[in-house]
Amino acid sequence: MMDERKIAIEHGILDLIEQDGRVTQTELSRSLRVSIGLVNAYLKNLVNKGYVKVSNVKSSTIKYMLTAEGLSEKYRLTRSYMNKSLEFYRHIKQAVESRIIRLKLEEVRSVVFVGTGDVAEIMHLYLGDTKIELLDVFEAEVLSNKKFFDYQVKDLNELPAYVKNHKVDKILINFFEDIEEIEKRLVNMGIDPNIIDSKW
Repeated sequence: MMDERKIAIEHGILDLIEQDGRVTQTELSRSLRVSIGLVNAYLKNLVNKGYVKVSNVKSSTIKYMLTAEGLSEKYRLTRSYMNKSLEFYRHIKQAVESRIIRLKLEEVRSVVFVGTGDVAEIMHLYLGDTKIELLDVFEAEVLSNKKFFDYQVKDLNELPAYVKNHKVDKILINFFEDIEEIEKRLVNMGIDPNIIDSKW
């Protein structure tokens, strides 16, 4: 996982610098969703490797530029990133297909989702080919008016009351990381563990 994260951060920095050499560390941090300290460490490393040149335009302005080696590295990282992404999607596809088969065998008719990321999107697409109805979508941290396809995403804290008022066969946890934490949280909220599906 760390290797994938490293590839994603380095690729992101090189890509953003190629687009705009005057990009600031704050902007890099915001775009890549990592701390400024981490951006600084990665930038120093990329400069030391000879992939990025730094020049002072004014006393307060720094300009970054990719070297020829930096461009080559960016394309190498792009290929690597794409391969990792394809592997990840193949893994998701297989996991989702297995889950759909299991849900059909259990004669599940109605589900709610917890999570709205890539896994949930693929799960949603596969559900479209079944008679299983997606009732609603929940997430631990919801931005106001967040939508998942045609569904208004609801706060996870609303789920216990929702389950009491609706016929929910299964709650599908739709991500691979921190599953136990979310499952434990749902059980602590009073949700029956038998309707929580976190298996892949």
